[in-house]
Amino acid sequence: MAPDDTRDAAASAALTAATLAQGRSLHLLSLALLLPALATLLLAPGGPARVACLALSLVAGAVQAYHALRCGLDAALFAHWARCWSAPAEVDVEADLQAFDRALTEDFGRSPLAPRPLAGRVRGALGLLRRQALALALQGLTLLAAMAAG
Repeated sequence: MAPDDTRDAAASAALTAATLAQGRSLHLLSLALLLPALATLLLAPGGPARVACLALSLVAGAVQAYHALRCGLDAALFAHWARCWSAPAEVDVEADLQAFDRALTEDFGRSPLAPRPLAGRVRGALGLLRRQALALALQGLTLLAAMAAG
């Protein structure tokens, strides 16, 4: 890979890692919403509409937590790639990505995937962050609906 392409890959990986790291803030906000939902459900559940909204809020919180976990893992991976590809040594970005895919297949039993370029991986990772934000929004809206159904 040409030096400019390697620098571009390192920059893209670093930017993606930094963006995915914002998922931690979303997760903390979700945890803050989880407490009133759980407390209300356990202490003053109310009618069926309120219970349904609170339950949906808890489910959305669980979905958000899953995406937060995945975003954290991907943030660490992209940060690692950014560090490796920023080093002055000879770098083969495509070979590194293929080695990662092989490790997923061999170590975690994941079925082999078609090779994806870095740009596709970035799009996928940012999609995780978007889904995490959507789950958080749903969690907050259903909690508000539960309070309104009071």
